[in-house]
Amino acid sequence: MLITGIKSRPVYDQLRPLPGGIRHLVAGQGSGGRAMLRLLDEMPEQGMQTTLLYSQESFSGLDFLAELQQRQVAELRVYPSNQELVADLERILGNARMGTRLYLSGSESFIGTAMQVATHYDMNSDEVLREHAGSFVRRIWCVHCDSYTENVTQRVFQCPGCNAMLVVRDHYSRRLAAFQAVKADAEVPGELPEAEELDT
Repeated sequence: MLITGIKSRPVYDQLRPLPGGIRHLVAGQGSGGRAMLRLLDEMPEQGMQTTLLYSQESFSGLDFLAELQQRQVAELRVYPSNQELVADLERILGNARMGTRLYLSGSESFIGTAMQVATHYDMNSDEVLREHAGSFVRRIWCVHCDSYTENVTQRVFQCPGCNAMLVVRDHYSRRLAAFQAVKADAEVPGELPEAEELDT
């Protein structure tokens, strides 16, 4: 293992109905649709107080839109990208009232960026559940140029922001919703670590 001793990958929940909810926001991406459907099966009486937000952007190729369209809910909003869903989630939470419960399901990258929005609006652990679904592709933050790269699967990769060869650390920053990456050949220019797939 190239980088050891720093393991801060988030610990995820299993989606289940949260008590005290007046309005339920269920946001998912790609393969996260399976957990959304299971949650809806467990909360049929809250259907007309539930809004579904679903992004069809998928790293796994799975799409649960057809099944979600069959459910009795207050509203289903569909987005072509995770970014558009998260932007709409920010607008919704900006107008949310007490008693709103948020459920997130999808890739680590999707959950991380959605949680940044929830944290901005001071939602706490009693109001939010997160269930990981699908791939553990990583969202990476370059410490050198402050840029983000989505869907990284290799331990060593070239930053599209500054072109530096980076090595991905196992440290996950909740504030940045990303794993950190540093220059791979900082000690000996041109000497790169062995390429390897990131742990899932």
